[in-house]
Amino acid sequence: MSAAVTEKTVASLSLAELEALIRRVVREELARAWEEEEGVVYLDDDSPLYQDLLEIRAMKERGELNLLSHEEVWGDELSR
Repeated sequence: MSAAVTEKTVASLSLAELEALIRRVVREELARAWEEEEGVVYLDDDSPLYQDLLEIRAMKERGELNLLSHEEVWGDELSR
């Protein structure tokens, strides 16, 4: 029997780098969702993205979350 070797990669990111990474991943996931039918997005109730959106809405309603404006999020991306 051979022992499995597991390698662990650790990356150090600043808060700004982490935020940029999260934004990129969210943009990619949303772009994939929008590719299926232009302008219309249907998410299954059991999809992770749908569940995350429900939790975000609940957090906003409880006052635990302050959402950024479109300009704050996309800022320099708008001029591209």
